[in-house]
Amino acid sequence: MPDMSYASFLMCFCSLYIKEITTILYSLLGKEPWPDDVKLYQPYETEQILLPDMANCLAVQAFLKMCQLDFTVQYKANAEDMSPSGRVPFIKCGACLVSDLEPITNFVASKGVSLTDHLDPAQRSDMRTYMSLVNTVLGNAENYITWVENETYSNVTKPRYGSVHPFPLNHILSFLKRQSVTKRLNALGWYRKSLDKVYEEVERACNALSERLGKERFFFGEKPCELDALVFGHIFTIITTPLPSNRFACIVRGYPNLIEHCKIIEHKFFNFYEKDNN
Repeated sequence: MPDMSYASFLMCFCSLYIKEITTILYSLLGKEPWPDDVKLYQPYETEQILLPDMANCLAVQAFLKMCQLDFTVQYKANAEDMSPSGRVPFIKCGACLVSDLEPITNFVASKGVSLTDHLDPAQRSDMRTYMSLVNTVLGNAENYITWVENETYSNVTKPRYGSVHPFPLNHILSFLKRQSVTKRLNALGWYRKSLDKVYEEVERACNALSERLGKERFFFGEKPCELDALVFGHIFTIITTPLPSNRFACIVRGYPNLIEHCKIIEHKFFNFYEKDNN
């Protein structure tokens, strides 16, 4: 337990330190207006991308669309290796490469664009608390199911992650990635959880989000904020990603207001289903 607590503290400290540094850098580099040639890089969706990455990519896309900022999606087999953080998605805006939702929201804010201007300090604090809940529970659960749960790893993760690489590199890279993710989950106290315990955590997180949303269209009033983008990215991906077991999706579908929230954002900013029908 002491080692686990120290690891969690160290990760938290490093995260806060990096956040302060990136905020300073973006304030210096991000003062130019938003250009019209911004690119968002992510893995191929049809044959390569995995559940956690798809959730994060959709969250960032939703955020940028909510901000009415122009961008084009660039699909790259090696997007993960191209990213400054080793995670997807990342955006290229002028000379800046920025990855992950929170740094991207900070970068966008440095250009005078924000989805939280209508929130008071208490609401902003609440928003970040719920965003932390989503990342901590849904994000870790997605990684657990993708990389730890053997049936999903064997039937979905390994074939998709290695699909863009030749033999034997496909097996080697999948093995190394699994080691990396499980090591991180272990440091966060998630690796040794049972699958049932993981689903219990998901149930509690969805219940908390459902109670916060209530009967509203968005989490904080009539306008979407980055929490809405983040929740959409995860919920939409969970309910639309085929897995050997549908238990994950069934838990989420047990909260109709979260599904309706997802549909509202999908219809307003994406129209996936209309595109499929045309």
